[in-house]
Amino acid sequence: MNFRGGIALIKKSLFSYMASKGFFWTLTLGWMLLPLIYMLVWIVASENSSISGFNQSDFISYYTIMIFVNQITYPISHWTVGDSIFNGTFATWLLRPLPPIYEPIAADIAMKIACLPFIVIFISVIVLLFGFSIRLTVINLIFFILCLILAQLLRFIFAYTISLMALVTNKINSLLSVNDLLVFLFAGQVIPTVLLPGFVKIIAVFLPFRYMLGFPIELVTGKLGMAMIVQGIILQVLWLSVVIITNKIVWKKCIKRYASVGQ
Repeated sequence: MNFRGGIALIKKSLFSYMASKGFFWTLTLGWMLLPLIYMLVWIVASENSSISGFNQSDFISYYTIMIFVNQITYPISHWTVGDSIFNGTFATWLLRPLPPIYEPIAADIAMKIACLPFIVIFISVIVLLFGFSIRLTVINLIFFILCLILAQLLRFIFAYTISLMALVTNKINSLLSVNDLLVFLFAGQVIPTVLLPGFVKIIAVFLPFRYMLGFPIELVTGKLGMAMIVQGIILQVLWLSVVIITNKIVWKKCIKRYASVGQ
């Protein structure tokens, strides 16, 4: 692995994002407002009584942490990979002595660094306005960090694999939209996964989307027992393995059909 080349790409992307940080902070604000709206809805819904063990304080903690976790795991560059393939920029990535995945990885890391100060300010304001309380143990914190890393890897590689389909189809934006919709429904965004009704909850538990976002939040807020934590980590690792293998297959199949024409 060429770490020096990767660091150089991160620096290049970071300078670019910092030069236009006002635009990207505005973009980040839009992503953070949705969890805030969901939080307000659930606060009102649980005003008189708890909902399946969730009270107002639980919903505040859940969605406050979601704002942070979503910004850490959201693969912002997966929307740009398809465009890079269509406009020919991807061809220049292939000419570098680096794997093409380095470019979206560098852009993803740089974007998160550039937007981190604004994210911290936004979350701090929410904590001041609504309060924040969770019972955090050392074990839960360790598991949370592990699951957050796995969630980031799973969500990024999953989206990047879909983006590579742009090598063979121009319908990539539709596929990415479906991906975001499934995350919205099954990852715990609109409603915590543990609150989903019967059969829908079973589906969500075994699909990969919960492990991209909702699972680390449920863990750190103390809503999961040790058995469920271990099961969740195993499923995260299994899905990550499946996605990595799928990525390699998609890359080998699609790159053979890629053609770029330009000046």
